[in-house]
Amino acid sequence: MTAKPIEQQIEIFSKYYNPSEAVYPHSCLWGDFNFCLNGIFEYNIEGQHHLSPPSYGLWIPPQTEHCSAAIDDQPIHYAVIRIAPEACVEFSDRTEVLSIRPFFRALVEEALELKLKQTSVQHYRHILQVIYDQLLTAPKHQHYLPQSHHSQLQPVLKRLSYTADFHLSLQQCLKNTHLSERQLLRLSQMELQMSLSEWRNRAKIIYALQQLKTGTSIKALSYQLGYQHSSSFIEFFKRYTGKTPSQLRE
Repeated sequence: MTAKPIEQQIEIFSKYYNPSEAVYPHSCLWGDFNFCLNGIFEYNIEGQHHLSPPSYGLWIPPQTEHCSAAIDDQPIHYAVIRIAPEACVEFSDRTEVLSIRPFFRALVEEALELKLKQTSVQHYRHILQVIYDQLLTAPKHQHYLPQSHHSQLQPVLKRLSYTADFHLSLQQCLKNTHLSERQLLRLSQMELQMSLSEWRNRAKIIYALQQLKTGTSIKALSYQLGYQHSSSFIEFFKRYTGKTPSQLRE
């Protein structure tokens, strides 16, 4: 960072999106890290499609054109951490998905509260510095749910994304695929940088988040996703979002 006070290099604020509200294409001089405090965002960044569910956020470099839309049927509360160009030198010059943990969310919520109260300037500066450091060290990914135009992999991903078949096992979904397990693994790692199992788990999480917002019960959702016991689904959900379904709904 430069010698400027940190509050002149990092801005933090939160906003609300109404259902189906969209932000038209624009770019900023500063870098942006956007993440949802609840709900799911859909982004188009330089022609690439990105999703931002809870526990993941999007790093958008300075002067990168992007637009976004709310894909939930409830108002979405989201946070923006804006970083001055001179403080972006340690960040990637391309869009990335960053994993965020409950500790990071708590830091952001505390910073927003301190900013609103306009008290304890020194404490506010310290929180901003920790947020900056957390962003630098957060696990980074190219996409949350990447897609592929590969002629053999694309139909497989389409099959795995059928919500009506989420109760089936991965093996059941792939039984009619004319590719071996080894070929599928090689393709998925090459095209998606993750296994098909991980890709499908993320698709399930996005579906679960949407269904919880519509009032679907945890028991019904567990069954839809192929879990015989709600406790197994709750454990799976918490592993990906950092919260139980009940906590996230609240």
